Amino acid sequence: MVPAARILADRRLLVGGLGVLAVANLVGLLLVVGPLRARVQGLTQRATAASLAATTAGRELADARQTSAGSVKAATDLQRFYTQVLPANQAAARQVTFVRLAQLAREADLSYDHRSFDQDQVDKDSTLVRATLKMNVYGTYRNLRQFLYRLETGPDFIVVREVGVVQSDDQAEPLEAALTLSTFFKADNGR
Repeated sequence: MVPAARILADRRLLVGGLGVLAVANLVGLLLVVGPLRARVQGLTQRATAASLAATTAGRELADARQTSAGSVKAATDLQRFYTQVLPANQAAARQVTFVRLAQLAREADLSYDHRSFDQDQVDKDSTLVRATLKMNVYGTYRNLRQFLYRLETGPDFIVVREVGVVQSDDQAEPLEAALTLSTFFKADNGR
């Protein structure tokens, strides 16, 4: 076998050239490929961040569209409530409270004697006026329940605010119920 020192001495020029090429390769890796790799990593991170931002923006856009659609639907529903559900004015509110409630009481076999109508502004900034009816009805418990059920499930917007029931000592006497009922109407439609 030939010693390595002899091969290096005989082929010094070739080994020196290979050494220079190896050093140039290392320098090239450090000066060219290293910065390119760092730049690619930076671009990859920016692309990932941009993709995440685009996904977040897409979700926010979808949420904004849902909110917009919801507010349009809410405005439409509120307008429909004002025009189709609530009484249009004071006269319509009286019609609902006096006439309709008297009709429901008769249908439930209840008698009534005392009715009073009052109205007040719901809030100083509100356009709604509350029309309140207080009435006393007399009859059986079953008839009173039937009256209240028909009132609450009927097409008219009437809120049962208070119910007070009194039974006399004589069981043959009918129950007396003091009711406080309300409906609302827009103030600008007439007061």
